[in-house]
Amino acid sequence: MKTASLVLLITAAALGTLSLAGPADNSLVVGAAKEPLVLGDFWSFVGGGVVGREVEKYLWAGLEYVDIEGNDQPYLATEAPSLANGRVKVKTLKNGEKRVSIHYTLRPDARWSDGEPITSDDVAFYYQVGKYPGAPVRDASYWKRVSLKTEGPRDFTVTFQPGYFYDLKGSAIGLAPRHVMYAAWRQAKAQLAGLDPQKDADKTAEIFRRFVLRFATPSALSRGSLVYSGPFVIKDWRAGERLWMARNPRFFITPPGGSDKYVQKVTYRFISDPNALLVALLGGELDASASLALSFDEARAPQLTKRSRDALDVWMVPSLVWEHLEVNKFRNVAAVRRLRLDDPRTRQALLYAIDRKGLVDAVFDGLQALADDWVCPAKLDDGAAVHYSYQPQKARRILASLGWRDADGDGYLERTDAQGQNIDFELEYVVTEGGVRDAVQSFIAKDLAKVGIRVKVRRVPAKTSFSKSFFAGAYQGSWRGLFQFAWLLDADDLGGVFVYKDYLTQQSNTPTPANGFAGVNFGWRSDEYDKLRARAMLEFDDRKRRGYLQRMRQIWLQQLPALPLYWRSNPLVVKKGLVNFVSSAYFGGMGYPSSNAWLIGWAERGAQQMFYQGRYAFSATSGR
Repeated sequence: MKTASLVLLITAAALGTLSLAGPADNSLVVGAAKEPLVLGDFWSFVGGGVVGREVEKYLWAGLEYVDIEGNDQPYLATEAPSLANGRVKVKTLKNGEKRVSIHYTLRPDARWSDGEPITSDDVAFYYQVGKYPGAPVRDASYWKRVSLKTEGPRDFTVTFQPGYFYDLKGSAIGLAPRHVMYAAWRQAKAQLAGLDPQKDADKTAEIFRRFVLRFATPSALSRGSLVYSGPFVIKDWRAGERLWMARNPRFFITPPGGSDKYVQKVTYRFISDPNALLVALLGGELDASASLALSFDEARAPQLTKRSRDALDVWMVPSLVWEHLEVNKFRNVAAVRRLRLDDPRTRQALLYAIDRKGLVDAVFDGLQALADDWVCPAKLDDGAAVHYSYQPQKARRILASLGWRDADGDGYLERTDAQGQNIDFELEYVVTEGGVRDAVQSFIAKDLAKVGIRVKVRRVPAKTSFSKSFFAGAYQGSWRGLFQFAWLLDADDLGGVFVYKDYLTQQSNTPTPANGFAGVNFGWRSDEYDKLRARAMLEFDDRKRRGYLQRMRQIWLQQLPALPLYWRSNPLVVKKGLVNFVSSAYFGGMGYPSSNAWLIGWAERGAQQMFYQGRYAFSATSGR
């Protein structure tokens, strides 16, 4: 392995410096494989990428934040709005829609880093820019549904119509420093005047892009173009090299024991070469890895997991990236009918035949979390799940009940259809070529062969597998059996990818010629499931919504429209003694280790440990 051979060049003397770097000057150095394009693009007109979202959590505070356990906590707001405290009002309209109003009050001590108060005007400015006709927003549904009413310097109400339960998760709206950005926005509006948002979409988007780039580029931020509401401020950003931040003296939260006991300076180094990043970690130049740094396999290098275990912790943090086997269930596809893939009993047999725990142990050293269904494991309710453990004998019995036999004694199944035609159980299995999915596919193919199922392995380039003609073309048989890929889900996901018809929008989610192959439901239909999801989306009582979800899961687990495999884990390397630099799926789908950035510190400098990473991850250095 090239990585391992290079790392072997690290000397014992270099390893001995690991404990000296960060605590010496109470600083933190983080290694990242990618560099953000911009920071401070409050509306995502340009976008800063995965590492950008991580770094921004050091710099800007929202109205609320989601903590490591997935709970809403107040940040710039005095309290997190809820039905219980009266800050959330829900009204059912005549058409069945819900109107949700969320009232916020800003903290009186909330200040921008230049000393200016954070007020309702900053929220209104954010709203004005995002709501402007033609703004190239990422989530058009949000901006279509949201409205804002300011009610004083520190009070305002955000309203959604229609409103959904997830509108109460995290901040209902953003904010941006009006006193810094408004003059540039006025110039941008003058350029936008007279443009048609549809006919002149490209020109309109470019004006918005240039507006953001006046403030958000490395050179602009290094010149002091923006102010900050979070625990750190940017001091210098050298593109292609590093970015460093210093603690914000006007930040309104004081950590236990005083801010001086926690990290005073944070530097992000951008190292695209994984070999160089490994060397920097082992040589003590880095104190931690970013959420996008080493790959899963690179983080399992023996030099990290074994030889440096006294200096480094290597965590594998389950994310909300759900790896699964999609099943083509369209009956108009001949292979689906022949193999009875549209019958849930066939899908149950397939899942019983796969040793998923053995797969995770063999391919991933046990460092991935098994998935029972699409629901985040921390959200599971007792009694709702049916765990499809490895039971090959049960798989054989189910297949036999469907008419499959090894009639000729060659070890593989066949059956005779109503017309007397002999049908072999040969199952196509598609993966994106290259990477770990090849090993997963080989393991599963062997398991299926043990119960008599021939597997036709198909490996295709990513540009092919995720093209619309292939991915959404299951109705026309572009893929005819299993297709392995992953969804990035939400911690409170209600299984919208499995809906046949969305009763809220009255739109089909099933890719067929009739709707131009839009949607991601590949032939499974449960009207009860679809209606339950629509009710759950409009239910703001957590207990009632969990009841709907429990029934949805029961339907799903019995019908198995897809075969769950595991939740992908992301590596996080942390120097021992560094506390509260933690990662959890709740910090974002990929897990960002900076949602409580003001608490990051070194134990030997007096920082108090508030969180333990072992509760939310597997250890690759000391066992699970």
